[in-house]
Amino acid sequence: MTQAIVNLAVPVITGKVDEVLGTYPVSPCQQVFASKTMREKLIAYVLSRVPARYATLETVKTCSAEMPASCFSCEQQTQMDRLIHLGIEHLMTQQQTWETAAQTASVARNLSPSTWFG
Repeated sequence: MTQAIVNLAVPVITGKVDEVLGTYPVSPCQQVFASKTMREKLIAYVLSRVPARYATLETVKTCSAEMPASCFSCEQQTQMDRLIHLGIEHLMTQQQTWETAAQTASVARNLSPSTWFG
């Protein structure tokens, strides 16, 4: 019989990300994190900071693939929520930095020496 190992933190954090993002205002967080790439970056940010829990598909316990949230204590789930908020702030700041850099580069292109003298 083949067993599959499942990281139980992934579905819990994915669900929590959706839940937390639902509490944020529509603009700009909802727009930024509507992107699959940014949502995955947020999930990766949180996953890298919480302990992983693994289970095999045949394992039947209170901690299982069917109810992965039960594998994490209330304290750990609160930590996940806090990390999601921190991740949103971190990624939003990064996004703003990228946008500012792109705007600065655009302005700098328009100020090339060849346009200074007509």
